This record gives sequence, C-alpha cells and structure tokens, in this order.
Amino acid sequence: MSVLGPEKPQWECVVDGKAALGEIPIWDDSKSALYWLDLFSPSFHRTTLGAESLSVTWPLPAAAGSYALVEGRDDMVLMALSTGIFLMDLSTGRLRQVLNAPYDQTHFRFNDGRCDSKGRFWIGTARLPQSDKPDGTGSYWCLDGSNLTRKFGGVTIANGTAFSPDDSVMYIADRPNWQLLAFDFDVDAAEVTNRRRFAPVSEGQIPDGAAVDVKGGYWIAMFGAGRILRFLPDGTLDRELLAPVSHPTMVAFGGSELSDLYVTSSRQFAAAVVSEEPQAGGVFRTSLDVAGLREPRFRLPESWMGI
Repeated sequence: MSVLGPEKPQWECVVDGKAALGEIPIWDDSKSALYWLDLFSPSFHRTTLGAESLSVTWPLPAAAGSYALVEGRDDMVLMALSTGIFLMDLSTGRLRQVLNAPYDQTHFRFNDGRCDSKGRFWIGTARLPQSDKPDGTGSYWCLDGSNLTRKFGGVTIANGTAFSPDDSVMYIADRPNWQLLAFDFDVDAAEVTNRRRFAPVSEGQIPDGAAVDVKGGYWIAMFGAGRILRFLPDGTLDRELLAPVSHPTMVAFGGSELSDLYVTSSRQFAAAVVSEEPQAGGVFRTSLDVAGLREPRFRLPESWMGI
C-alpha cells in the first residue's frame, strides 16, 4: 500500500437509488447494463448505461440475498430470496419457486452468492438479527443444476464470495469477525478444502462484497469504514481507495473493457450521516488501471428449461 495514504478516485453516482441496502452489482455486457439488489426494501434493478440511462425495477416479495444471470437466457434471472430459490422472468416480473430454503427461516436467510466458471451458484447464509443461534452456525450451499448441496459451515454472515482467475481459490468474508478466508478450490469437483485466513482487516472495519481482477487482486468493500481494499493473492494489502460514501457494500467490474469499478451502498445504515451523504444508497462508478473478470452465468438444468 502506498505510504502516501489511500487513493482518492473520482466517483460518479450513476444511480441515485437511495437503497436501504444496495448489493450484488453485476455487469451485463450484452446490454451495457448494471443489475443490483436492494436487500431490505426488496427489489431488483437494472440500469442501462450509455448516452441515456434507463432504469427498470422489479419488486420482490421477500428479502433478497443474491442472484445470478442465466446462461443463454437474457430474459431470466436466478434469484435467492429468504424463502428459497426462484426463477424470475424479466419480461413479466413473474417469480417461480424451484427450491425451498434449506434452512430454518426463523434463524437464517440467503445472503451473498456468486457463480463459478462452471455455472454453479454458490450461496451463503446470514443469521437473522432476532436469532439466538451462535456465531458460525451458517453455511455455504452450491446449486449445481437442480441439486442444492451444503458444502461447508462455520460462517455467520456470508460475504465476499469470489474465485481466483485460475479457479484454484475460493474467497469469502467472515463479516462479523473481521477476517477474510480462502479455500483451495477444485472447480471440476465443486469441492473446497484447506480453510485458512487469507488476510486480516482492522477490527470494526466490516468486510462486505468483493470481486477479483484479471491479475488475481481481491477487491472488497469495507462497510462503515468508507474504504475499498485490494489484496494480492498472497494476502498482502496492495491498495486502499476512499469510497464515495461511508457504507459501501459491494464492488463489481463493468464497462466495455471491464475496467470500471461499480460500488453499491446503503442508506439505511448511513442514517446518522445521511445529511453529509445525500447520495448514500446510490451506485457509484470510477475508472481503474486494471480490468476485472467477466461474471459467469448460471447453467440452467434441463428440468427447468420449460419454466
């Protein structure tokens, strides 16, 4: 990290969405559009970015955790809500439930997730605020076709899900315990082993959503700290960016060269400083000197093709 301190990029607010908890930005290069969620005012959004921005919003019936675009189906999204896994028809907004939630909904909900390069959807859980379950009782699940399998436990609020460019490492953030974790990842077998601490973060700086660039750098939004950090594959802190607001939630690469960094944010958790951050809850963009990875899409199983 530079001894001169954090970088101060020029940020543009591309969507003044005032989201309660904006999350999961995904760039769709086929539409030059950015998708994102508002988890706590449940809704799904698409903003087409070009000479003229155009936004579309789909209300959701339950708290959203994550989603994935679907391979070969621009009209469909795989959606993980607190009540289960759904397919969403973007032309109508209709949701069809394909799987029930695999957990006790009085204690858990789906949270952060991402597809691997084979088109499987990995999704972790978050403990609900009213739950009396102890730390570490949450899990990561993998949706491979129509089969949802528990892969590992020991998480409290799943975040920071990402994969290295060579598919050898899976990263997650153990949000309440201020640490970043890594696993050896077997992309062919969909198995993770050798759980270890990848990098520490300062206590009180909450690691949230992440993305990986083409050089293997792991970028993560530090919720409440107003920072975005980049770690090298060996866990060394390499760069620190000042975020546009105090509560950035997740980063994503987009744009024609995948060298724009998009950041979602929270308005609800910035209530104490919202007078100083009128665009809290918005989606922001800056340009970088490194490109990101194209986001993999979920491979729809044949049994769901007609849905």
